[in-house]
Amino acid sequence: LMPYDDGRVTACISSQAGCAMGCVFCATGQMGFKRQLSASEIFEQAQRFSKELKADGARLSNVVMMGMGEPLANYANVMEAVRRMNTELGIGARHITISTVGLAPRIRKLAEENMQVSLAVSLHAASDEERSALIPVNERYPLPDPLEA
Repeated sequence: LMPYDDGRVTACISSQAGCAMGCVFCATGQMGFKRQLSASEIFEQAQRFSKELKADGARLSNVVMMGMGEPLANYANVMEAVRRMNTELGIGARHITISTVGLAPRIRKLAEENMQVSLAVSLHAASDEERSALIPVNERYPLPDPLEA
């Protein structure tokens, strides 16, 4: 949980056990991919934080899908969990951010959803050469692809 002086409280949520993206700077990427988390497991993380905060008279106001794993590689489960966070926990869609290393086809799919979630694209470098050295998936989806998506 990340509390802020203005009263916001943000939970950083995982979507996978491990990660298959292999980003050289990321400890999770170095451990490799274990499995996809179910929609219920993803939702439960936010639900537990929300319950804990309510017991203290506070509220979970924001969720960032920036924990372990690449959220867009577990698209269906992430989207189901996000919908539940919105409807069951009352977290506004604009207060939910999904992060990605740039899986362009899934970014396009997300754009077609009828949800106003935020998207964070982790660029990590301004050139394809530098980015490919850090993020192997850049070989498949070089910089123009996620930016155009």
